Amino acid sequence: MEAVQASSDRKTHAHTPLTVTCPPQRVLCSHLYHSHSRALQPIPVVMASQSPSPSWATIYHEPPAVKYPYNPKDALADLPGVSYALELFLSSHMVESEDYCHKSDDAKERLYFTTGYGLIQCVKGLMSYADEDLLAGIHHTRHGNHVASLHRKKAGFFGSILGSAGLSSSSSFIKSMTDVERHAELVYAESLFEKALLGIVYSGDWLAFIKEALNMRTTIGIYRQLGAFLDDADAAYAASATPTTPSSTASSITASTTTSASTPPTSLSLSSPHTPTAKAPRLEDPSIDPHFRSGVLLGVGLCNIILSLMPGKLATLVELFGYKGDRALGLDLLLRAGGWDGEVGPEPRIGTGEEGVRRTICDMALLIFHLVLSSFTVEGVDVSVAGRILEWNLKRYPNGVFFLFGAGRLSLHRSQPRQAIAYYTKAMASQVQYRNLHHISFWEIAVARLALWEVGEEVVKGGGVELEGKEKEEGKEEVEVEVEVGGSAACWRVLEKEATWSKSIYSYGLAACLLQDWDTDEEDTAAGRKKKAERLKEAAGFMARVPGLRQKIAGKSIPLEKFVARKARKFASQKNRLLLPALEVAYLFQAIAHAPRTVILRKMLPLVRAALAKLALYGEGTGVQVEGTGVTLPVEGTGVPLLMGTGEVESAALGDSRKDKDKDTGRGKKGKGKGKGKKKLGVDKYEGGAAEYWDDLCLARFLEGVCLRFIAYPDPDAVLDPEETITMPKEEAEKGAEEAFGAVFEYGPKIELDHHLVYHAHYELGRLLACQGKVEEAKTEFELLVSGKYLEVGPSGRRGKYSMENALHMRAHAALDALLNSHSQFRCHRA
Repeated sequence: MEAVQASSDRKTHAHTPLTVTCPPQRVLCSHLYHSHSRALQPIPVVMASQSPSPSWATIYHEPPAVKYPYNPKDALADLPGVSYALELFLSSHMVESEDYCHKSDDAKERLYFTTGYGLIQCVKGLMSYADEDLLAGIHHTRHGNHVASLHRKKAGFFGSILGSAGLSSSSSFIKSMTDVERHAELVYAESLFEKALLGIVYSGDWLAFIKEALNMRTTIGIYRQLGAFLDDADAAYAASATPTTPSSTASSITASTTTSASTPPTSLSLSSPHTPTAKAPRLEDPSIDPHFRSGVLLGVGLCNIILSLMPGKLATLVELFGYKGDRALGLDLLLRAGGWDGEVGPEPRIGTGEEGVRRTICDMALLIFHLVLSSFTVEGVDVSVAGRILEWNLKRYPNGVFFLFGAGRLSLHRSQPRQAIAYYTKAMASQVQYRNLHHISFWEIAVARLALWEVGEEVVKGGGVELEGKEKEEGKEEVEVEVEVGGSAACWRVLEKEATWSKSIYSYGLAACLLQDWDTDEEDTAAGRKKKAERLKEAAGFMARVPGLRQKIAGKSIPLEKFVARKARKFASQKNRLLLPALEVAYLFQAIAHAPRTVILRKMLPLVRAALAKLALYGEGTGVQVEGTGVTLPVEGTGVPLLMGTGEVESAALGDSRKDKDKDTGRGKKGKGKGKGKKKLGVDKYEGGAAEYWDDLCLARFLEGVCLRFIAYPDPDAVLDPEETITMPKEEAEKGAEEAFGAVFEYGPKIELDHHLVYHAHYELGRLLACQGKVEEAKTEFELLVSGKYLEVGPSGRRGKYSMENALHMRAHAALDALLNSHSQFRCHRA
């Protein structure tokens, strides 16, 4: 597999696709283990004396020497080796990295090699979710934590009690340490966090959660002390430094910039206030090595972000113990570790020659926040920052699976699912050592295929995406990456068979896709009917297994697993029937949000209209709005048969609407119009009766509203195709979405099971109103959600919690905060 290298001379823009070429893959692991033989002369580490050119170029051309025998006082001499191991790991040479750490420290006594090896085992355990891997990860992280404790400075009795309880943030104790002891303190906190995380995932009970939560508290307490020490050291250096060369950005470790002595450095303490302002010049104490600095920035930054993401009630509880997260500060610290906190540009101020060993982990944490956690929050999200970080790191790790994941996620955020699939496929081809990493690609491709509405199992032909290369005079040929992964159902099938994270979700995703008709050309033939019957039987088998495959973490069920289990039970109670299950899955995983508008308009919306046309035979409130006409037609006026392909639905609806567009259709929220007064069959005649009818009606109207909302206002990070033709006017889509959500509120009290639709409709309506500039009305919708009150639901919806309640509360809180925060602007696409 050839490596992928981003073009070094292109400009970074939030909506510009990443540019890549395919030069021969660089080899980092040749003669990998020569330095391990104690009978041989150690290979000297080859490092640049200053930042290499270009800034992303590796500083290692051979494995660093490992000094034998080991002396704890020389623990920091292993830092080049650990940096090299991380370089191998991020270049998709995972096994070589693991072996290098293992063979460099057979006795598992070295501070950095032991904890580095433990980190790899932690990652493997979280990837596989298998008990044996989780236990191995717990064992190695616990041992690493023990080794770190042996290197730590021993505290007095009261200091130890205060430190372990997280009640002290004094830097005096840290200041009294040697460099090795400070690093040991940092590594101790890191390994304690890893062990606690694995323990929570493995045990699945509340007792273990409480125990590990106390360890988390100790970790935060250590980071507070380390942050205070770094604050004090930088402040003292800034006060004593003589200005020489002015700079508008923070200094690197090896070359200081200048500022006024009165300019205080940005605080690292968790409780420190942070006001987002223009970047001020700052000085950093050069006596503190970049490896330690990057570790403190990583730890304190993550603590702030994690605490800021906690739900309201839990955040209030945590504040009682003196912890409050500052998200803006946390993001700023992670940016500073990589030199991204200066002027906006494609190059960071810190290159590979001056960086700390944890710098790349800081970059990856930023990518996770901006590209993954952004699904639940709004404040602080900046996809353009993720684009800058990705482009630079793809130059550095052109074959790095983790950054290819990031590139795929970025493409999906930009509503470019085809390009996302190309990156995920390339990520799978980049390494074959850790099969579990392939499962991440399969998951993401399953969602991307839903965004393209390629639901089936067949390989989609013509799906290759050309990843651009450098100029041809450099001798680089452009390479087309052929996408050989099948549709969404094929990806869910692989996950259901191999992956272990959530068998219930994989089984439900596969079943939902199997229930969807994807070979409509054959549906009226004997072969087509046979295939459909076989798929229905297979789907029923997977649905039956879903409830029994649920897992627990920290004694609590996973909300998404609870949701799919409820839907699976509903499928069985409805005699093996669900309405639009694949499209509902697409909404849950935000595939509709990231779908191109043409896909929503031509593939998704016609499916909803076909369902509404069928529902209209039995009751009111099911008018079908025809795109681009401003016409709402009940089924009698559309001429749409009960069962047909999506293209036929669209053409039939459009055809009849043109005939009747001059007639009085009497559009309204209930969709009464042509055909008014004609006798309905009655909701009791609906398959499953009235109880199932109203649930299905509200689901169809909700999905209609969602589709129309994203036609009117695409995702804020979407890159719109200038050649796409949208036949539905924006105003019609807006009005149709409002009417659809209004129908959900009107008929919500009649829902028997899917009460969550009412609450999600309020959220989606709030998003629509915010994009329309109706801020006060949007606030009202979000405030209704966060109030915890029962909304438009009947007696059956006033017992307990509705599906996905906590996740929706997080999203509603984030949206409300964005509206209430005068420094934040609600993000909407203004194209």
